[in-house]
Amino acid sequence: MVIACGVLAALGIPVALPRWQLDGNPKPPSQAQINAAENKAKQQQAALGAQQGKLSSANAQLASLQVQAEVLTQRYDQTLVDEQRAATAYQVTEARLKYAQRAQDASQQRLARLAASEFESGGGFGPMTSMLGNAGGPQGYLNGVGLGQVLAQNGTDTVAQAQANDVVAGAFRKQAHDLLVAEQSDLAAANHLKLAVQAAVTRQQAFVQASQAKRNSLAKQVASAQAHVAALKSARQAALAAAASAAAAKAAAQASAGSTQGSTAAPSWASSSGASATQGDVAANWALSQLGKPYQWGAAGPQTYDCSGLTMVAWAHAGVSLLHYTGYQWDEGPHVPLDQLQRGDLLFYATNNSDPDTIHHVGIYIGNGMMVDAPFTGALVRIDSIYQPGTPIGAVRPAS
Repeated sequence: MVIACGVLAALGIPVALPRWQLDGNPKPPSQAQINAAENKAKQQQAALGAQQGKLSSANAQLASLQVQAEVLTQRYDQTLVDEQRAATAYQVTEARLKYAQRAQDASQQRLARLAASEFESGGGFGPMTSMLGNAGGPQGYLNGVGLGQVLAQNGTDTVAQAQANDVVAGAFRKQAHDLLVAEQSDLAAANHLKLAVQAAVTRQQAFVQASQAKRNSLAKQVASAQAHVAALKSARQAALAAAASAAAAKAAAQASAGSTQGSTAAPSWASSSGASATQGDVAANWALSQLGKPYQWGAAGPQTYDCSGLTMVAWAHAGVSLLHYTGYQWDEGPHVPLDQLQRGDLLFYATNNSDPDTIHHVGIYIGNGMMVDAPFTGALVRIDSIYQPGTPIGAVRPAS
């Protein structure tokens, strides 16, 4: 009942528990019919529980994937930052390369002018001309004739500067190429990682949604089966109560006719003065429709409730007026034994079960040992076992 009602109410699906229609059906349902309906409801409850377990597992896997996705997202962010840094470094290196290339070109031009000047002044191919015309370039020439000889000649500084500019330009050219490759590689890897993570999360989300849909379908079946059980029980209890009431009335009439002695004072509420089972169903069903709304001191809806505010408004929908205080609600109807509860009855809890003045909480019975209540600050209106807060001090069936 907890899973079924909780799921349906959370989804906004009304949980209606219709009573057995006695019109045209004078014979109430048998205990065997009730037992069969209960067995069917238990089987469906077991199937729902198994599906709920699968859904919980799927949600856990999704949560794990989402954590992994968060970790990988941070890595992706880091990669993008690194890529941006590489792009900036690439741009800086490109600028340095352009400067080095200009210096290299200027050095080559100075070498050319130096060679032309030497040729014109020497009237032929001197050492500088030989150096520039060497198949191995200036370096090959230097290796061939010996560094000392060339450095002793005109243009030594120009040649050295040209060599240095060539080295610098080559280094910057290689660095720019390496940065560009790294930038493109990191960006591609980050994009692939992002797509892979997103695909995994999307697949798991689809699986969770499918599991939820199946769970919700089973929950509807369970609620329907439990509603049927409640209707059968209500009809049987009504028939038994009617028979007991008739027998009691007959016995009372006989006792009254046979004795004129004084009688004891009647209780403030007669046991038959409580609201009908139909009214109890209305109150219980309306309370279930408020599941998930926050607890708030002194609140009585429509968005927040405290415990007595929820019971007051629930029974107002059934046509019964209650006061907004657990101590007063304890006296607003006949007390009923816990083994004779019907849907809608109020369950009270005290710090001392021998003292009604210590009552501090109230909930609405919904059947199968469960109740709906607004428990405490920080909690939501929810379904609890009637023994979740402790053993009840007692129960009241509000009087109409």
